[in-house]
Amino acid sequence: MSSSSLSPAGSDGDSTGVGTVAADHRREKRRLSNRESARRSRLRKQQHLDELVQEVARLQAENARILGRANDISGQYVRVEQENTVLRARAAELGDRLRSVNEVLRVVEDFSGVAMDIQEECPPDDPLLRPWQIPCPGAAMPIAHMLQY
Repeated sequence: MSSSSLSPAGSDGDSTGVGTVAADHRREKRRLSNRESARRSRLRKQQHLDELVQEVARLQAENARILGRANDISGQYVRVEQENTVLRARAAELGDRLRSVNEVLRVVEDFSGVAMDIQEECPPDDPLLRPWQIPCPGAAMPIAHMLQY
């Protein structure tokens, strides 16, 4: 047997073996680097997912708070509207009573000859008795102001 038949690579076997070991080492190093990069990428994705889950929880809590506030405002609106209905009916009733009293006073004034101080209707400057009229146009505020929190 010759020496070249003992070594499969021949006389160049030593340099080729070193080259193969170096290539294997580079491949292994690259594989480890890729593995580490993939691990970091998974960690970043998990961290991002955790942040999104926290954001969803925060937004759901905020939505629940806003919904509660909207329900409170809606309830207040219903109560105020009911109170306004009662007050308007009362104002109308008082206006009718005032007209009746004024009619009686006119009859008394006509028959007695004594001048009566008869107040005609409601005072024009009483905004509480005229709820459909805003007393000061600058005082009107948009409803969006009530919805701020």
